[in-house]
Amino acid sequence: MSTSPWGMSFDHVSVSVGDPEASRKFYCDVLGFNQTPRPDFGFDGVWLEMSGTPIHLTTGGSTPGASRALRPNEPHFAVTISVEPAVFLEHLEKNGVQGYELQDSPAARWQYFVADPDGNMIEFCIYN
Repeated sequence: MSTSPWGMSFDHVSVSVGDPEASRKFYCDVLGFNQTPRPDFGFDGVWLEMSGTPIHLTTGGSTPGASRALRPNEPHFAVTISVEPAVFLEHLEKNGVQGYELQDSPAARWQYFVADPDGNMIEFCIYN
């Protein structure tokens, strides 16, 4: 893995949302992210964490909209999962979440894309 000559590393991911509470429920209750304390910035938002990476849900920015197309070449962030796809897909279905599976991926054993309530896309992948 190469490193930046300036010692850079990712600090957090920021995602624009319209309704922070609806988004918190999706990310925490459905996907299992953890909510973390957030300082008062003068606008609504929620801070989350997944596997040590902070995810900042912020308001006031643009959102893609719930009807956005789920395609691998659209902006998204990705997380790996360690359960078999069928187990994860059953969980998503029970929570009313539908998505798009990239068939015959050249990059991973399995890739699946979903959208949050505001249309922000998340990729779930398995490499082994």
